[in-house]
Amino acid sequence: MEDAVRALLSSRGVRLETTAEQVEIPEFVLLGIAEKTPEIGGLLSETNVHVWHIESGMMPLSRADFERWCVDAPIGKNWILSERELPDGCQDDTPHGVELVIWGPEVLSRWIGDAVISGELVARAPTIEPEEKAEPSSDIVGGHDEYSLVMPAIVSLDSWLIQSGREGSMTSPVLLKVALWKISGFLIGPDGEELNSDWEVIEDPWASSLSINEVPLGDNNIRIRTIDPPISMWRDESSLMGELPSILDRKIQGDDESKDGPVRSIMLQWWRTDIDSLKKSRVFIGMPGWIVESPGRERVVLHSGNGRTYPFN
Repeated sequence: MEDAVRALLSSRGVRLETTAEQVEIPEFVLLGIAEKTPEIGGLLSETNVHVWHIESGMMPLSRADFERWCVDAPIGKNWILSERELPDGCQDDTPHGVELVIWGPEVLSRWIGDAVISGELVARAPTIEPEEKAEPSSDIVGGHDEYSLVMPAIVSLDSWLIQSGREGSMTSPVLLKVALWKISGFLIGPDGEELNSDWEVIEDPWASSLSINEVPLGDNNIRIRTIDPPISMWRDESSLMGELPSILDRKIQGDDESKDGPVRSIMLQWWRTDIDSLKKSRVFIGMPGWIVESPGRERVVLHSGNGRTYPFN
């Protein structure tokens, strides 16, 4: 995630200058010194700030780790972006003269996740693998997917929270796993003509929908939590092939013959999918969403494409 942090700071106009002396503190990586850090606001953002990063790990950061940082921490303003939980109350042990802002994993995840969802952070698209190599998960689980195409969000989180009476809820961005099918094959015209065609089809198991993709997808290589649907929500091969013609068939303006040669007809004629000619491959992509936790209410996942919620335990 260090590269993502650097990229996002750069996109926000924050320049990181290297220090004259190399600083090595276990578990802490000094990214550089920022002249200004508007992200954190307040007086701390207005002058030089040492920006630190703590990588993810199996265990939370120990108090001993933090105390080692305190011993070597530079006097002045410091900003720690941590992928791991820090000890409770650790800021109370900060040495005199050291001003400190800490972003834990939840704040850091939301900061980066919002940038991914908005399209501010982009990366190269992944290679689409053949269908047989893409296996859906059998349970609703949370994981990480570093290389995902991302659908654009339609639902505004802030507006949804207000409309649903959930203002003040804790939210964290996630990606809901959906599938992008790359399909090629022939459409057959009314007189048996063949038209070579290509389609992109989105299979959204959460919404139980299958649709032609007509929007550009964003690219993402950021570690952000992904949520898999139960395997039973995915279409099997026969169901998929049975539904494809209804979305791939299309009407095309035909040609009429006249004494002056073929002329464009105003009539639209059906061109039907040649199922036997179809070739397809699949890659799993992300649909932006949020885990929403409201006091006294069930924890849910909000789908940014349809505005619906799904229970999340």
